[in-house]
Amino acid sequence: MTAVEEHRLERTPALELRLQELRRALVRQVAAYGVGTVLGAGALWLSFAFLADWGLRVPLGLRLLDALALLAVVAVFAWRDLLRPLRALPGREALALLFERADPGLRELLISAVQFQRAGTAVDGDPAQVAAVIAEAETRARALTPRGVLDPEAPRARLLLGLGGVAFLCVLAALHPLHARIFFARLVGSGEPWPQRTHLVLEIPGLDPGAVVARQGDDWHLRVARGTDLALLVTAEGIVPDEVTLHFRGGRDLVLNPTGGNVFRTLLRCQEELAFHLTGGDDEDGTPRVAIEVLQPPDVEGIAVAVEPPPYANLAPALFRGQDVEVLRGSKVTVHVLPSPRSARGVARLLPEDRTVALEPRPFPREAPPAPREAPPVEGAPAAEGATPVEPGLGFELVAEKTLGFRVELTDENGLANPEPGLYRIRVVEDRAPELTVLAPARGEFETIRGGALPLRVRAEDDFGLVSLGWRVRAAGPEGGDVAAGELALARLAHKDAGAAASAAHDVALGSARLEVDALGTAESPVAVDTRFELEFYARDQRAPEANEGRSPPIRVRIVTPEELLRRLQDRLAQARMDALRLSEEQRDKRARIGELLGSLEGDDALGSGESLALSAALAGERRVLADAQALARSLAAAAEDVLYARLDDDASALLEFYDARSRQSADARFQVAPWRELARESASGTLTSDGFAAHLVALVALALEISEDHATAAVGALDSATEATGASQVGDGLEQASQHAGRVLERTEELLAALSEWDNFQNVLTLTRDILNRQKALRDRTQQLFQEK
Repeated sequence: MTAVEEHRLERTPALELRLQELRRALVRQVAAYGVGTVLGAGALWLSFAFLADWGLRVPLGLRLLDALALLAVVAVFAWRDLLRPLRALPGREALALLFERADPGLRELLISAVQFQRAGTAVDGDPAQVAAVIAEAETRARALTPRGVLDPEAPRARLLLGLGGVAFLCVLAALHPLHARIFFARLVGSGEPWPQRTHLVLEIPGLDPGAVVARQGDDWHLRVARGTDLALLVTAEGIVPDEVTLHFRGGRDLVLNPTGGNVFRTLLRCQEELAFHLTGGDDEDGTPRVAIEVLQPPDVEGIAVAVEPPPYANLAPALFRGQDVEVLRGSKVTVHVLPSPRSARGVARLLPEDRTVALEPRPFPREAPPAPREAPPVEGAPAAEGATPVEPGLGFELVAEKTLGFRVELTDENGLANPEPGLYRIRVVEDRAPELTVLAPARGEFETIRGGALPLRVRAEDDFGLVSLGWRVRAAGPEGGDVAAGELALARLAHKDAGAAASAAHDVALGSARLEVDALGTAESPVAVDTRFELEFYARDQRAPEANEGRSPPIRVRIVTPEELLRRLQDRLAQARMDALRLSEEQRDKRARIGELLGSLEGDDALGSGESLALSAALAGERRVLADAQALARSLAAAAEDVLYARLDDDASALLEFYDARSRQSADARFQVAPWRELARESASGTLTSDGFAAHLVALVALALEISEDHATAAVGALDSATEATGASQVGDGLEQASQHAGRVLERTEELLAALSEWDNFQNVLTLTRDILNRQKALRDRTQQLFQEK
């Protein structure tokens, strides 16, 4: 700046004052803009350096470079935006020019006045006019102000921005003095570390009670059983990393991903010794350090279960090894455990009640010499009793009352427990009540008359032995009491005679008797007509201390008059006649079909598919004929049996005794053909003399049995052979035999229909005769009454 420029304007003091005010305003704006720029740039660079160091943990060299860069940024912006603008401030002419530009109406008045007063400069022109210009400039200068020339918004905003950045950093430093101190110390070369942002916390939940955990600072030492599944739970506190790494000794790493929030999980199967530490995020100090020592856990080397059944079952003691067992309820069960090592101790956990029983020292049965046994009470292949204990073991005893399971939980001297103990079951079998099958009376409702008898035949089965078998009769109704009762002699069946159920039943027996209807009343109070009773069978086994009792469903017994029983018999025989008519028509139709098949056969060629289907249809039809014939025979046999036991025919006592003796040999509820055929044969030969209608009924039964069991069965067998034959000649032979037997079925059915027709006539005569007798008895009773009245 030249001396001329610095010369004061003596002639225009007001103008000089305004120019000086404008200069000071310019200095303030330049200073505000420059200081704001320097402060803002420094604040931004400090923020960048802090974030880089705090986020990336930059090394010392980069931190020193950041400090030098900060100084460089401050210097550059201070020179560019503060020092250099201050050195380049305008002079009086430039300041006057600023006023001129702000007010174009001045028309270079101010700059002319400044130039006229420039020191050492000659002024060309009229002095009066120069003085006038100077005077007018002075006058106009009094109204000027710097505010109209300068815009203070940009410098002010830049200053506020810089001050705001600095204030923000100061607030953050006040809130986090530790971070601020560490940052500035690191910025000047200190090696002080930042506070750790991620902290990994290791937990090992669900450790077995026998696991041993020793902690000394950041060093963990675990002693676990081989095969233990070790659950690791890592919780990240602070900033959660994307992954956590398990570094195992030997260089193997295992990366864990988050399983939810800040939790990392994994499962280690401990089969060998392990050592590892954790890293994740900025937690890289390698703590805690975990060392796992794997030990051999205790184990169950052998299990033996000794079973001593209750005395009443008559079963020998048994020994089972390494298997689930079935025992009879009330059996004494001793569980022997052979632990490894032998010094291990433990308990047995009983399930499902979750109760523990201490395992006491017991000798373990090592060998079992063979010995004869009765039928085993359970499945499996048990060893014989009398095992020789040669090795120390553990065990416990219990009385089996309900099905249970048990686990053997062992603990050795190191405190380790056996992992995943096995589950063994003791299934308790109840001593069931005896099961009864009523063979006679075969119906749930039975009708008879006074003077008749009831056949009592029952089959009883029990798993561990029958003691008694009996029957009881009580009066029908809610308040009915016992009328009569009795015991039945037990006729035990061998297994081959007991049927398929003998493989599961220990004892099978039959009981039979004949109950006289008159025995249900007394001499003073005989059984009245329409009296109703309920007959029930029962059986008791040898269970102790209280025997089981099995009962049959009650059989309702009703006392009727002979006339009513005869009417029922007549209705049943009429129905049998209708069934025989249908049987005859059906057999005639099936025989015609067999004849058509027989006529269609040609040569000895193989049968076509259509002919095979026709044979199958004929076989199915003949089987329906057989089923209808068998049903007819059973219906007639039931009617004849009712007549015999009701004693409707006074001359049939021999027939009753013979049939009753033969039917008692029946071992099951199937219809027995042999007693009826023997009865019919003896009746026809005259050995059992009887000319009453009971003998005729027996003959009808024999004829029906001949139809069903002989000819109809033979026809089905012949058709079955024809169906299985391959050649036409063999099929023809089978069809020929089937046709012959079907013809005999028709012949015998016609004979049966004729006999049933004769029976209807006989029944009519018998009914009329009974009516005459009843009227004669009534007339006699009336005559006696009149005689007594006179």
